[in-house]
Amino acid sequence: MQLSHNLSQRMDQKLVMTRQMIQSIEMLQLPLMDLMENINQELVENPCLELKEAEPVKEVDVDKPKDGLKEILREEKETAKQEKEPTNETEARIKRLESLMSEWNDPNTRSNGSGSRGGGDEDAKMEAMNNTAAPATSLEEHLSQQLQLVREEPRLKELAETIIGSLDDGGFLKVPVMELFYKTENGFRQEIVPGGCTDEEAELALELVQGFEPAGVGARSVQECLLLQLRRMPGESEFEEKLIVKHYDDLSHNRLPKIAKDMGVSVDRIKEALSTVAHLNPKPGRGFGGRRPQYVVPDVHVDEIDGLLSIRINEHFLPTLRISNDSLQLLKKESKDEAVRDYIMGKLGSAMWLMESVIQRRNTLNRITQQIVDIQKDFFEHGPSHLKPLMMQEVAERIGMHVSTVSRALAGKYVQTPQGLFPMKYFFTGGFSTGEGEAESNRAIMLKISEMVKNEDKKKPLSDEEIVAKLLVDGVEIARRTVAKYREKLNIPSSRQRRAY
Repeated sequence: MQLSHNLSQRMDQKLVMTRQMIQSIEMLQLPLMDLMENINQELVENPCLELKEAEPVKEVDVDKPKDGLKEILREEKETAKQEKEPTNETEARIKRLESLMSEWNDPNTRSNGSGSRGGGDEDAKMEAMNNTAAPATSLEEHLSQQLQLVREEPRLKELAETIIGSLDDGGFLKVPVMELFYKTENGFRQEIVPGGCTDEEAELALELVQGFEPAGVGARSVQECLLLQLRRMPGESEFEEKLIVKHYDDLSHNRLPKIAKDMGVSVDRIKEALSTVAHLNPKPGRGFGGRRPQYVVPDVHVDEIDGLLSIRINEHFLPTLRISNDSLQLLKKESKDEAVRDYIMGKLGSAMWLMESVIQRRNTLNRITQQIVDIQKDFFEHGPSHLKPLMMQEVAERIGMHVSTVSRALAGKYVQTPQGLFPMKYFFTGGFSTGEGEAESNRAIMLKISEMVKNEDKKKPLSDEEIVAKLLVDGVEIARRTVAKYREKLNIPSSRQRRAY
């Protein structure tokens, strides 16, 4: 068989993602604060874009950028008449950019207060900065400060510092202590810390860390954490320590009568000891800072005004933009220089793509939110117990979009409602038929289960079968295993563990 090379042509169809499409998808997925960072980055890189100065809104001032664009557009038309050559692409781009600038800065299409960026916004930002708490001391910093004050051998303090740096956010040591100092590679044991250490040295270093505040830090399990705290409590705690050491598993399963029988005491004595244990901290590292707090800023507001639900897309943090007059003047002066002209027109095109993407994001969010409000109207008026089953596919079909576009638009975004702040994907959930031609959402059913458990007789808690029977009375037919799954999602223990003696 002889192989040969030859050239041939073939025609086929395939979807190609243009730069504009990719940018639109990226902008659609961004939450508000990430979108603001993206726009600020474009401001840094694009000399044709600039922030509109903070000044009182006047008709003449607002139209300055637009006048510059109109002047260039007029010159383009005159050049086209003289040279009898069409400049349709340039004219179309400038016309489109002029329209986008007007829509971008129109206060009627944005959240209240975002139409002009006056001094009031700067005052609000400064006030927010002044009211923001300073970063809290991290657990590692807190323990390291104590380590510097103790009088121990430098070698022991070095090992303790390694242990401190290996604790998790709860203050626990989740790996065997010797793995902090040695690793096994290709069957050979290698030192991680210069000089290594013996088992005795590692235990002494861990004991040193466990003696620091908060009590319980450096424990390798919750059981050890509780014991460390009990041993540092004033007064006698021998009974409580024995309870934790010998009956920890029974305690976690609420087997109080069995524990009382094994220890030869009454159930009341066990309950008294448990009241002491209940005041201990199972996560001693909780409450320390060190990580940057994550703030949630709603992308959409749904407000009730005069009995009607109103939708506002939150763009309050987005800058008010304008086209740089310097760039426009340079485009006029160097109109014959193709390199300069192509560069400026390219940057104007980049600005246009940015604004088109953000405006499309605004319109898409508005359309999706409008459908959510129409379908989940009872939720906005009466609360989560009235949430209806809703699938993304249904909203996608209503607005004529692909379901993946709807999913991207909702990713990581929040909506502020009269009922509180919720992720936008919260409103999409399955459900069960009530037998009356209606359906009830999974979240509404979970809320009912939570209310049933909250109001149950603690000495005779409801079993999963009894919860199923109560839901059936309300017209909701649901399996016992589904109730168990929802209960686990709600972090509700089993009926045996909830029982009060």
